[in-house]
Amino acid sequence: MRHAWIAACLTLAACGRAADEADVKPTASIRSQVAAGATVEETVVGYGVVEFAPQAERVLVAPVEATVTKVIRPAGSRVGPGEAIALLSPTAASALDLAKARAEAKTADAADARALRLRADGLASDADVEAARSAAETADAALRALVSRAGGALTLRSPFAGVVESVSIETGGVAAVGASVVKVGALNGVRARFGVEPADALRLRPGQEVRLSPLVGAAEGRGAVAQVDPRLDPQTRQAAVAVTLSRGAFAPAEPLKAVIVVARRAAAVVVPRGALVYEGDQPFAFVVEKGLARRRPLSLGAAMGDKVEVTRGLAPDERFAVDGAAALEDGMAVREAPAVAAEPGA
Repeated sequence: MRHAWIAACLTLAACGRAADEADVKPTASIRSQVAAGATVEETVVGYGVVEFAPQAERVLVAPVEATVTKVIRPAGSRVGPGEAIALLSPTAASALDLAKARAEAKTADAADARALRLRADGLASDADVEAARSAAETADAALRALVSRAGGALTLRSPFAGVVESVSIETGGVAAVGASVVKVGALNGVRARFGVEPADALRLRPGQEVRLSPLVGAAEGRGAVAQVDPRLDPQTRQAAVAVTLSRGAFAPAEPLKAVIVVARRAAAVVVPRGALVYEGDQPFAFVVEKGLARRRPLSLGAAMGDKVEVTRGLAPDERFAVDGAAALEDGMAVREAPAVAAEPGA
């Protein structure tokens, strides 16, 4: 009888321990933070180079058929207003044209003088004199123009402070009349041209703020969208965006990265990417309420490096799990993990 009573007590004690263990719920150790408002920017990123704006370029041409005798400032040189870039000399054909123009002007001047004498003798009319005078003036003007262009050594000079972009005809080459010899770009007329995805180009407008940075180096600058060309480049399949630059900010042909701000929102809720968990394509966060983790579906907005905007599902001042969120379940008890001291030099 006594043995049966002892066995019954042991059985009841074991059942009590099992029931207590069943009532114990797991508790997760997490780190959390309070959702706070922040300014969020939606941006478009493009890559390109600094170039001269079309209106800031000038092409210097050969006024007559001429030989390039010397290139004083080669491509890439900086030049001041009026500085000589290349020397030319008229070819034999140009010299022959000049001689012909002199002869025609001499003949026309003689005819003008003869008409005046004949009118004085009553052998020519006023109309004859006027015609001879007009022909002489035309021939003289043609001669003066040709002399100014081919009467001696020709010097091509920069019309402004700028950079020699290219020299089309090198020393010893012959340039036809009107042929391009030198192209110069003004230093105060530089811009940058970037390629962006076609869908991004639809969001761009003139005047939008642009942050610029070189691909090599740390200098940064600011600009603004000047023009958006939605036509696609056949090689890159990207649209082109022209951006104005401040004078001297970057050198021509320098490669740049552009971050174009297309929207800016103040007091937006932003969370670290590590606080998000996913079920398929649906993102969630775990909100801490009275010591329990509550799974909350979210709608996301702009991404900014290791942070992302939450447009719906999380309000300012709500506390959410940051570290340890991946191991949580809805309704799980949580406790804050103690802070870890930073290692020296961290």
